[in-house]
Amino acid sequence: MADQEILAGREETAEDSGTLGLIVYGNVGGNMQTVLSYTATGQVPGALAWLTGNFTGTENMGIQIAQPWDNNGTLGLNIYGNVGGTLQPVFTSSDMGQGSGALAWLTGNFTGTGNDFTEIAQLWDNDGILGLIVYGSPAGSPQALFTYPNMSQGSSALAFLAGNFTGSGTTEIAQLWDNDGILGLNVYGIGNGTLETVFTNPNMSQGSGALAFLPGYFTGSGTTTQIAQLWDNNGTLEMIVYGNVGNDNLGTISAFPMNQGSSALAFLTGNFIGSGYTQIAQTRDNNGSLQLLIYANIGDGSLSTVFSNDISQIPNALAWVTGAFTGTGNTQILQPRARALA
Repeated sequence: MADQEILAGREETAEDSGTLGLIVYGNVGGNMQTVLSYTATGQVPGALAWLTGNFTGTENMGIQIAQPWDNNGTLGLNIYGNVGGTLQPVFTSSDMGQGSGALAWLTGNFTGTGNDFTEIAQLWDNDGILGLIVYGSPAGSPQALFTYPNMSQGSSALAFLAGNFTGSGTTEIAQLWDNDGILGLNVYGIGNGTLETVFTNPNMSQGSGALAFLPGYFTGSGTTTQIAQLWDNNGTLEMIVYGNVGNDNLGTISAFPMNQGSSALAFLTGNFIGSGYTQIAQTRDNNGSLQLLIYANIGDGSLSTVFSNDISQIPNALAWVTGAFTGTGNTQILQPRARALA
C-alpha cells in the first residue's frame, strides 16, 4: 500500500447478511483519493477491533489489517493485505483456539522474538484476574505464542497502553488502575524469559481520575515511553507525565496546569508542529465551532499551549483520526463527518 492511508470498514449487526467491504484512501499527488477498494471480501463485517501492522511477516504486502471477531464465544481472526493492488484476505480463521472475550487489544513486539511480524496481545478477565494471550506468525500463519490465564494481577483497568516503558527494548503493556482514588500502575514485559509483571506500584502518589491516558515521548527526558494523564480540575485541564525516573522505577516526571478548559471531543497524539517530541491535540466544541489546541514541550520539562484557535468548521465528527495524509511530514488530523443531503 501507499503511505498515509485511511481504512474505511463497514461494520454491521449480527442480523445483517452483508459481507465486509474495505476502502483505503491515500495521498496521491497531494490529494486524498481511493487507492484500494474491495467490496466483497467474503468475510463477516463484525469486529472486536481493527488493528494495523505486519502480522504475517510478508514484506511485499505493506501494512496489513487484522480483524479479530467473535464466533459465538470463540475468537476468529481475519487479516487483509495488498495482493497485486487489491486488498484481500491473506489469512482467515474462524477458530484461533481461544475465547473471544477481551479487555483490550494491543499490537507490538511483546515476546522479544526479533522477528519482523507484528504480534497481537489480547488482555482478558479471568474472574477478576488478568489473563494475557499473544498471537504471532513465526511461520507466516498467526497462532497463539503465549497463553497465560493468571498474570498474578487484578483485571480492572482505567486503560491499557503499549510502549517501551522500562527501556527493555520490547513492547510492554501498562495497566493503569484505580486503587480507591489513587492511581496504581502495573507494567508487563519480558522477564525471566517469559511475559510477567516487570513493574508494579499500587500508589503512584497521584489521583486516578483521568480524561485520558496517552503514551508518548512528551517531555524530552530519557528515551523510554512516557504516560500522560489528562484530568479535569473543576473545568480546568491539568496534566501529569509519568516515566522512567531511574533504578528501574516509574514515577511522576512533571505535573502542571494547562490553563485551558478541560472539555474535549478527543485527545490525540502526534508531531503536529514539528517539535520532535510527542504533542497532544485537544479538539473542542466551542459553542458550535471547532476549536483546536495543541500542547508541546517548550524545553522546561512541561507541556504548554503552542497553538489555540477556532478552525472555522463545525465540531461534529464520526471519528478523529491522525496521520500524515497529504505528505507534509507532520501529523495531521482527519475529521470524517456525516453531511445532510440537500
